[in-house]
Formats: sequence, structure tokens, C-alpha cells
Amino acid sequence: MEWQEFFRDTWQTALVFLSLLIFTRILGKTQVGQLTFYEYVSGITIGSLAANIAAADVDKVWNHYYDLVLFVALTYSVSLVTIKSRPLRKLIDGSPTIVIENGKIIEENMHGLRYDIDELNGHLRQQGVLDPAEVQYAILETTGDLSVIKKADYQPLTKSDFNIHLPDPSFPVELIMDGVVIERNLSKQNHSKAWLEKQLADKNIADVSQVTYAGIDSKGQLFVNRKTKSDFSNDKQSNQ
Repeated sequence: MEWQEFFRDTWQTALVFLSLLIFTRILGKTQVGQLTFYEYVSGITIGSLAANIAAADVDKVWNHYYDLVLFVALTYSVSLVTIKSRPLRKLIDGSPTIVIENGKIIEENMHGLRYDIDELNGHLRQQGVLDPAEVQYAILETTGDLSVIKKADYQPLTKSDFNIHLPDPSFPVELIMDGVVIERNLSKQNHSKAWLEKQLADKNIADVSQVTYAGIDSKGQLFVNRKTKSDFSNDKQSNQ
């Protein structure tokens, strides 16, 4: 490869990388398992357009880049419209469909979705259900996941069934990450750095650098995970 080609490939690939980094932030966060069919196809198309830029001749780069920007803009515009318009959202993403009601499989709904019995049984087993008769409702979501609501007789008992009431869990708060104190979170919990150091000293930890993670857990208790010896050796090597 000549130097001219090397630099051309470098800047084109860097352009694609940075653009996708920005565009994916703009389009929002959705896990792969939660993608609708439309979102899945859009993601593949964006990736294909980005690949065209990386492999394009110099005089065609900006033409392909315009295609990518235009497609991302259209995708973003559609996502904004679907948030405000339920009919359009149903048209693009589809609607959840009931495939089992009161233990009875609704075959006509399954046929419309091209969803067969083997797929249904497989999804039921993933939910810990071996017999459709145990199911009050099974709903095929727009993402392809199956939501299962068991009949009352097959649902596990909860503490509220025994009139046992416990305090609701609180959101965990990180105080130390990789040996660094997150002072903002510490102050939000109305604790000082001196308080944290005392808590660590009570656990025979002399310095925060010895801690991988520490935080207030969902029960309001301080959880501390100390670094292992291998972690210490790796830290020393990186500092040398």
C-alpha cells in the first residue's frame, strides 16, 4: 500500500468512526434485543452506508457521506414523529399481539405474524412455562419478545400475600470506582471524605486506591469490594 492510499484510508475510516459515534448518540440508546424490525433494518442500512464511505474513492466520499447524513436525519425525524403520533408508531413498529388468552392459543393471530407453535413453545420455556394452559396472557411484543402473564394459581406468592411489608429499595450510589472517590455522589449522600476513610479503615483498608468499587447499596448499606493482589500488581506495572 502506498503512503497516499494509507492516509486516504486512515482519514476516511476515522471520519466513519467519529460520525457513527455522534449519530448513535443522537439516535438514542436501544439494546439490540429491544430493537423493532424497523430499527434493526435502519441500523443495518446505516452500517452499510458507513462502509461505503470507508471504501469509496476520494471523489465519491462526500457523496456517500451525504447519503449517510440524510438517512440518519430521516431516521431521527421519524423517531420524533412516532413519539408524538401513536397511529404512525403503530404503522411503523407494529403493535403487541396476544397469542395466548386464558390458556388458549390464538392461532389466527399467530398466522398473521407468521409465528409458529415451535417458536411459541420455545419462548414459553424461556419464561419457565411448559404448559400453555398455565398462561393467562402471552403477548408477542414488537421487539419479538414474548411477555407471559401466568394464571393466578401458577404465580409465585409474594411477601404482600402474607401481609409482610418491607421498605422499598433505594437506588445504589457509587462512591469509589477503580480507586477514585466520586466526591459528587459522596456529598449527595451527606457524607464527607473523612467518613468514607473511617469506614474503609474499619474494614482494614488504608487507602482508596485499594478499592475497586464501593457504594451505598439498595438497602442503604456500604458495600466495598477490595482489589485483589493481581489488581495491585497490574497497577504497579502501569505506573512504572
